[in-house]
Amino acid sequence: MTDLTVTNLTVKAGRTTLVEGAGFSLVPGELVALLGPNGAGKTSLLRAALGLEKRDAGTATLNGDDCARLSPMERARRVAYLPQQRPLAWPNAVRDVVALGRYAYGAAPGRLSQPDADAVDRAMETCDLAALAHRSADTLSGGELARVHCARAFAAEAPLLVADEPVAALDPRHQFRIMDIIQSYVARGGGALVVLHDISLAARYASRLIWMKDGCIVADGPPTETLTAERLAEIYGVRARVHGTLVHIEGAA
Repeated sequence: MTDLTVTNLTVKAGRTTLVEGAGFSLVPGELVALLGPNGAGKTSLLRAALGLEKRDAGTATLNGDDCARLSPMERARRVAYLPQQRPLAWPNAVRDVVALGRYAYGAAPGRLSQPDADAVDRAMETCDLAALAHRSADTLSGGELARVHCARAFAAEAPLLVADEPVAALDPRHQFRIMDIIQSYVARGGGALVVLHDISLAARYASRLIWMKDGCIVADGPPTETLTAERLAEIYGVRARVHGTLVHIEGAA
């Protein structure tokens, strides 16, 4: 079983500490939401945890192997990463964009082996993209493009997924659709760590919530234990009422 384990991780930029002493784990079967205000250090934590950004202290391992020492292809076979910025350099067909997810196995669009092509087909089906297979990616709506990026990540068929704000700028319907897709991936045996800003959405889907503020993880646990009005005041500086997975923000604290 592939596991991502981070211990006492610290990231600095010059004299500024972006992440300090952070630790968490991710295993298949979990859908974990990483929460915190802008500038809390969430993206730096994810990138350093995956070995994509230099860490100044601590450890980050995948199956016991130092993430920073893994080759890009080996890392991609163990964990699919969906970054916050997902530009498309040219107007590829949707299926070719999804096929880029097979990079971890040395594949290239237009030159897919049968196993690669089958993996792309499965990812397309999972994300309901069959009807868009030959559409140019630059003609898609925001919701459609979000599904394409998810399918690209799923095409690697890695046991873990790390997604940085996969529902950013989407309307509520498409936010639910993307989270349903990720939840389905977890139900099939994957493990997902997802950065979200919608607290109610996180509580609805996640089995665990990791809360960050000022570069530090301040809480990690189930929504029933960590989602409170006091926590929202501490993390976001807002007054809120919490009813199960529903959060009503009333204003600044």
